[in-house]
Amino acid sequence: MFAEKYKSVIDEYENFWERKNKKRCILNLSHYVAGTNYYRAPESLEEKWLDVDYIYTAYKHNLNTTGYLAEGIPMIFTNYGPGCLAACIGGDYELAPNTVWFDRKQFVEDFENPPAIEFDEQSDMWKNILRFENKMMSDTDIHFSLPDLGGIIDIVASLRNTEPLLYDLYDYPDEIKAFSKRVTEIWLEVFNSQIELIRKTGQPFNSWMNIPSKKPWYPLQADFAYMISPAQFEKFVLPDLVTQVEHMPRSIYHLDGVGQIAHVDMLLDIPGLSGIQWTPGDGNDPLWDERWFPLYKKIQDKNKNLVLLGGISERNLDKAEAMLKTLDPTGLYISVYCSNGERAQEMLEKVTRWSE
Repeated sequence: MFAEKYKSVIDEYENFWERKNKKRCILNLSHYVAGTNYYRAPESLEEKWLDVDYIYTAYKHNLNTTGYLAEGIPMIFTNYGPGCLAACIGGDYELAPNTVWFDRKQFVEDFENPPAIEFDEQSDMWKNILRFENKMMSDTDIHFSLPDLGGIIDIVASLRNTEPLLYDLYDYPDEIKAFSKRVTEIWLEVFNSQIELIRKTGQPFNSWMNIPSKKPWYPLQADFAYMISPAQFEKFVLPDLVTQVEHMPRSIYHLDGVGQIAHVDMLLDIPGLSGIQWTPGDGNDPLWDERWFPLYKKIQDKNKNLVLLGGISERNLDKAEAMLKTLDPTGLYISVYCSNGERAQEMLEKVTRWSE
């Protein structure tokens, strides 16, 4: 059932990637199915994050509580926390109700003599990921994503801790650049291994953004960049980003928060970067607010794809009309979840009309 849904929409997603969709944006539209119930809550943090039998059963059950319209697609996220690679190269992790933390135990004490790092296939985190993926691969009807490996500088921040790393940028710039380069080398090795694993399943490649692709891709990010200047971004972040972009056919940068807008021009000048996913951040105007229209125009004028996760709300649907009438639907992706099928159908009809 779910495998057929993937096959029915993958060509539309290829049109998105190739910037060939013209009539309306790609709309990953899903809704709650009336009368269904979600699987029981986990009894412990260990069950929630580490018990693959529970995770598989819960995911599989909950897929049936959701209906899909337009390009809506079911996907199981290989979720072991953002930046889980840190726990595979010397770092540690701590389970929490809504996330997994990787910065609670400092691995890099200083950059005068930073430790050598290698990918540890025997790390608990990597074993967790492989157990999960092997379980998902046993069911050919489901579609699962790559894990959230994390941004390069974010992984460095997890291993060092954010505050001291901000000072280190001034005190040990060359050491940080060398350390980040080594993290990038390991990141690419792990990415390659994950791509080969997905390739064997015959599935499209996907991530936490839930944008399937026939070609390998990944969401790139540097949340740490919110706190640094454009000059520091160019020096400490951009080189590793470019290396990642050049390594894969497709990529989307996760632009998280207003503090990162200062770096947009450099990002848009990366030739192989496919697009930008914009997240305003807590306390800021919603995605459909006119405040962001100049940013959207800048992205689209550079022929980059624009990704808006949760860009429309059923409670404020009509407020998105101006945004959809302003934006070029080509290379535009919007995801939204509705409370029922009727509201989802209404949303599809309005989005289609406003995109004309």
